[in-house]
Amino acid sequence: MEEELGAMLQRGPHIIECILRTLSARELHRVSRVCRAWQKYAALLLKERRRRIVMMAVTKQKQRTSHAVIVDNPDTKRFLRDLDMECRLAIMFLTGPRPSYAYSSPVATPSLSANMNFKTMHSYLTSSSTLFGAVCSSGIIGTSSDGSYHEQQQSAVDCMDAILVPKLLPEGTRMSQFSLSLTRAKELAKSELDRATLAQTLQWPKDQVIKCVILVSSQFVPSQVDRKLLSAIRGLHDGQVALAGGVADEVYSSACVKPALVGLVFGGENVRATSLVIGQDDRTKESVRERLAELKANVEAWGKCRQKFGFMFAWCGRGCTLFEADNVVAGAFKELMPNIPLTGMFSLGEYGWDFPLPLAQSAEKPKSSDVTLLRGTTSFAVVGFV
Repeated sequence: MEEELGAMLQRGPHIIECILRTLSARELHRVSRVCRAWQKYAALLLKERRRRIVMMAVTKQKQRTSHAVIVDNPDTKRFLRDLDMECRLAIMFLTGPRPSYAYSSPVATPSLSANMNFKTMHSYLTSSSTLFGAVCSSGIIGTSSDGSYHEQQQSAVDCMDAILVPKLLPEGTRMSQFSLSLTRAKELAKSELDRATLAQTLQWPKDQVIKCVILVSSQFVPSQVDRKLLSAIRGLHDGQVALAGGVADEVYSSACVKPALVGLVFGGENVRATSLVIGQDDRTKESVRERLAELKANVEAWGKCRQKFGFMFAWCGRGCTLFEADNVVAGAFKELMPNIPLTGMFSLGEYGWDFPLPLAQSAEKPKSSDVTLLRGTTSFAVVGFV
């Protein structure tokens, strides 16, 4: 009995930490009053959480409108209130009925209801926060608060995924966001992109290495624009960049009027990244799992990470046509990598390539088809902070 009690006391700090990790920020503030030991652990956990990227998902239940899903949803309000994090950037993927467009403008703009959701979500954040995202009528992919995955591909159902990025990230990690108007994107497509111009476009220091790029574009962007940008990203960085992305009905950015492309850039000495494309030849569940096992092996090679998170962009007509079932690819990802939250969308086209390449292909020059818009594929990227 005494030995058991001694062992329990030795495990005390670990037990306390495990208990506190299950609590929300509001609950942590409350229990920190219990004693100095709990106050110490609560303070450490709150500090750690404030440097973590957070993912959330909201799906339509009994609400009748997208306004109720995003704006008046009590779960969303409670989640944001309890987060206790100063948010620098929020990335939203929205799905619902196909937006109505104003074709009189150079770039069609989403319906008022979609803009309202973005703007109202922005009001939950600080005035210095940036918000951007995409309207995806084909559906979105995400991780719910309970850790479960969902593929929402019913266009009549409104739902949202969001990625919330704190002002302070862990040491040795860096992230930036960029947005381009269609006019600016066309200008870049006609010019010769050098490393300095690309860095300015991506809002990234030209002397720092890029580890991963996530790119989302509007369906109205000409193919030569994204081809030029993708070729520059890969060519100017010697192919040593992970990349994934997709084409949405529309994109939105609080930092740009009528954006045509938005994206994220990750880098820093403590950032790891890998990307993979499941192609049109992967037509069985077994081949999909084999490809995802390659992605898992790349992630496991990083060793222990403070945080890992993934992005998924799937061709809108692929899943049910091939497998006659929902949630097959995201479900396989969850089984193989259950601790990595996932977000993304069903796209009208995909961006991506395999990185790192297998040793047998690492010395080969990238094919031109690797830097063009893909169709009928699923593109993944996983980022880790070590």
